[in-house]
Amino acid sequence: MAGMDLITTHMNADFDGVASMLAARKLYPGALIVLSGGAQEAVRGFLEVHDLGFTKQKDIALDQVRRLIVCDAQEPERLGTLKELWGKPGVEVHLFDHHVDEEESTDPEGWGARVSQQIVEEVGATTTLLVERLTKERISISPFEATVLALGLYEETGSMAYVSTTPRDLRAAAIVLEAGADLNMVSDTLRRPLDPDLIALLNDLLRSSEVHYLEGRKMLLAASGYDRYTGDLAEAVHRLVELKDFDAVIAAITMDDKVQLIGRSRRPEIDVAWIAREFGGGGHAVAAAASIKGKTLVEVREEVERLLNERYRPTLLAENVMTKPVKIAWAHDTVEQTERTLTKYGVNVVPVLARDKRYLGVISREIVQKALFHRLHATPIEEFIQRDQYTAMPETPFYEVETRMIEHNQRFVPVLSAQTVVGVITRTDLLRALHYDVVTAAHARSKQPSGGLDTLAPRRRHVGGLLRDRLPQSIVMLLRQAGTLADQLNMSAYVVGGFVRDLLLGLPNLDVDLVVE
Repeated sequence: MAGMDLITTHMNADFDGVASMLAARKLYPGALIVLSGGAQEAVRGFLEVHDLGFTKQKDIALDQVRRLIVCDAQEPERLGTLKELWGKPGVEVHLFDHHVDEEESTDPEGWGARVSQQIVEEVGATTTLLVERLTKERISISPFEATVLALGLYEETGSMAYVSTTPRDLRAAAIVLEAGADLNMVSDTLRRPLDPDLIALLNDLLRSSEVHYLEGRKMLLAASGYDRYTGDLAEAVHRLVELKDFDAVIAAITMDDKVQLIGRSRRPEIDVAWIAREFGGGGHAVAAAASIKGKTLVEVREEVERLLNERYRPTLLAENVMTKPVKIAWAHDTVEQTERTLTKYGVNVVPVLARDKRYLGVISREIVQKALFHRLHATPIEEFIQRDQYTAMPETPFYEVETRMIEHNQRFVPVLSAQTVVGVITRTDLLRALHYDVVTAAHARSKQPSGGLDTLAPRRRHVGGLLRDRLPQSIVMLLRQAGTLADQLNMSAYVVGGFVRDLLLGLPNLDVDLVVE
């Protein structure tokens, strides 16, 4: 067995790794294929039914290996016990991988210098690179081999739906289909129903998750100590992306004596691979993983959060979602005056300020009504202020405001700058921010610009009919005459002093600009 060729892939092999190895054997006739360290559950199930001619590690004399062909990986640490072959004198290393590292690698141990041949290009699947080589060298493949190659292509590209998919992947899929790939087998193999343990893991991840708004994208950071799920953890993370429609998900999950970190991204600009590399793992921008020993789940999660905040700026801040200007009450106002203020502006809570405009707390309609019931009409509201409410600053990250509002069941958060109220965040503001993607989609459909939450156009609603129904005819005529005169003078006319609002107290609270037709 002198001069033996050995083909392998990363530990916990997926279908892209398996398909790449199968194709590589066509390029290196006589080479042995071996798994470096286990395979994903779906892959194991497939290999139990279909014999691809794999050799067990224990049956290989490693000292006879003269050429190591590595597929779908380019880090020796991902090869398990086969890592020793990479740096062994007299062993030639060939690489096939689609994980392009855009950042310069320091490679302190000089592993890269020991690679004599490599094809590392940015496509959706390593299988694509091997299919192209087979086509170039006019090497034929059987229908079954084409089916295995299709498994690698379709799994790694999400059936050609992942953003990492390229035209080259589509052309490779066309080639294997022309060679007789069985898409029914591909579909049946890749279909993975939810089992109870996977559902429990997903539930645990969601319960312990935090949403981070970074660079205008919505990212989920989750962690779980649930250890009963024995399936593919990457599948669980992918399910999270689909369930919650996040731009990216990073999950840390305890597994035996280590923490498994898995990242999935739907946006190439949110690169999850660099985080995996920080923990000694690898991958590419939209899919990456790392196996971490010597750190607790809490430590890994905190480290990931630190890395995210260092690299991506939390662009969604309190000032981006708060409502302004703010309706306020003064500490020396009486209960009766405050009740009129709340009714006048159609709000249920207002911040309370001292005479020097310092924020003191909030007062709610519920408290005011209780005070009125006890005949405390003339009592200053300073006696009833709620002073322990959570407050934010304009630069407070939105996710922190969201967390505090949920934890404290607080529906109204004053935003302060130098002890002065500059805005408030209500539950409506919270929902609008959380469903920003829905808001922007609605604006896109109506062809309105939407550059961000703070640039959304004000909502306008014509209420001329309501004015005519609710106001005396003489008042309506007066408003019309004022409008006509303003048009003639090329000026704008406004009703001041809350005159119309006081007349319209029976109307629903409309957060709109009044436009008289």
